[in-house]
Amino acid sequence: MVSKGISSKGKLRNLKQQAYYRFLITAVIIVLLNILAGTTVQRIDLTADQRFTLNDSTRSMLRNLKDRVFVKVYITGELPAGFKRLENATRDLLNEFRSIAGNNVQYEFEDPLLNKSQEERKKIYEEMAAEGLQPTNIQTAKSDAYSEKIILPGATVFYRGKETTINLLLNDNGVGAQRALNNSVAKLENKFASAIKKLDMDERIRIALLRGNDDAPLYKLYDLLNALSEFYQIDTLNIQSTTVIPKQYTSLLIVGPTQPYSEQNKFKIDQFIMNGGRVLWLLDNMRASADSVKNKASFLALDMGLNLDDQLFTYGVRLNPALIMDLQCNPVPLLVNYINNQPEFRLFPCYYFPILTPYNKHIINKEIDAVNTSFCSPIDTANNRIKKTVLLASSRKTKTAFTPWQVDFRILKNQPDEKSFSKGFLPAAVLLEGQFASVFNNRLQPEFESLLRDSLKQEFRNRSKETKMIIVGDADIALNDFNAQGRPFSLGYFRYTQEFFANKNFLLNGIDYLNDRNDRILTRAKDIKLRLLDTEKVKAQKLTWQLMNIIAPIALIILFGLIYTFIRLRRFAV
Repeated sequence: MVSKGISSKGKLRNLKQQAYYRFLITAVIIVLLNILAGTTVQRIDLTADQRFTLNDSTRSMLRNLKDRVFVKVYITGELPAGFKRLENATRDLLNEFRSIAGNNVQYEFEDPLLNKSQEERKKIYEEMAAEGLQPTNIQTAKSDAYSEKIILPGATVFYRGKETTINLLLNDNGVGAQRALNNSVAKLENKFASAIKKLDMDERIRIALLRGNDDAPLYKLYDLLNALSEFYQIDTLNIQSTTVIPKQYTSLLIVGPTQPYSEQNKFKIDQFIMNGGRVLWLLDNMRASADSVKNKASFLALDMGLNLDDQLFTYGVRLNPALIMDLQCNPVPLLVNYINNQPEFRLFPCYYFPILTPYNKHIINKEIDAVNTSFCSPIDTANNRIKKTVLLASSRKTKTAFTPWQVDFRILKNQPDEKSFSKGFLPAAVLLEGQFASVFNNRLQPEFESLLRDSLKQEFRNRSKETKMIIVGDADIALNDFNAQGRPFSLGYFRYTQEFFANKNFLLNGIDYLNDRNDRILTRAKDIKLRLLDTEKVKAQKLTWQLMNIIAPIALIILFGLIYTFIRLRRFAV
């Protein structure tokens, strides 16, 4: 009996020692894991759209910072759910930045309007507006009561003794609140990475917007130029009053000229290209525009006569004097009836407004959806040694209308003959890369030669350096529309269907590619799918889910404790 008691006591002592050692080993492992977690941050991104994964170019930039980046974020405090999501997403992104750059990234969140008088707030609004930050008036609903609050959804980035501001909320005209917040979250990485890169640049890349041939009006290019000005210096250059396009410009934007180019002006563009310059050609080759819909039921579409055919063909493309007619198209409103002396309009598909789709997986087309165009001309590629990449093309149900062509919107009310739309995938935007031949080879006029030799002190080049250009058969692709108050819509917004197309991102990607800024394309391409809650269900089931979130965790802990106690009693019962 005694030996049995001693054996039981020894067994109990061994079990206590084993439990002590297990506890000690577990505690040591937990401490080591916490130390390791504090020094390194590793996350696994299981989201379908990779929303928590930074672009490689952003990671490289953060690892090679030349100085400390400090970010002051002004969106914080008591906010509606959507803006709270934007605040949390901003904090998560900056934490990710800091995990890569270490102490070279610091940030703080503050509400500059907190505990300020009305007069002080007004002064802060003025100061922030002068720095480019846009205050936002938000409304919150509690039961049947509404309250208003003005916030500053922005941030200031300080780097290398310079600073710049960021509007975290993308408040494009015509975009709904939920979509605006979703787009804002999706573009956070691009905004912060671009801000740091902009501050790191000693000088912005210079681009010339070519004028002088009755080109597209500047106010219609507002959204595109505004987006470009963040990273580029855009100068308007009148080709009529300059003898040569300065080499300080890396690229030219030629948008919607309506007057023919003289041989002298073609020569200036040609020699700019021969010296390595890049060009984005956005050309209407037919005299027809979207404004014609408002003014006339029908009109005659004629060749624009830009006198660029020989030049573009030498470079590798032919811009046809024709219109793409595509069954994949946007609608236009047409008069169908009068009710009580009031006109009644209805939307009809307009195959003169083709919706173009990306033709391949080139980096310019990364995450690019459909592009909206109007009166677009098809492009043929010439047989030369230049590398050609079709970027945008029509659908498989397409046909062409060659000049002169009677455009009659009244026939849009009739069902089209689909069998006649038998041409498919007509190119409408083409990238050319390589060493281009000069259009003036073997036909250089004496006055050009003397100008080059005597005035400009440079030699005529008959073959270019390695360079690239993009030709698009529609200038309307770059023009933004306006609302009734005269405010510009975001580029790509189609007012009749209230849809957004990828015009702006396509053009920004193209210009970045021409200027060797592929890193910006990759950060811009990130998109986050919007997954909204059903607001009616949220209201109806709010109490149920609140109780479930409170009771379920407690019930699970109690259940786990009971099971654990039962197992121990069974295992260690003497």
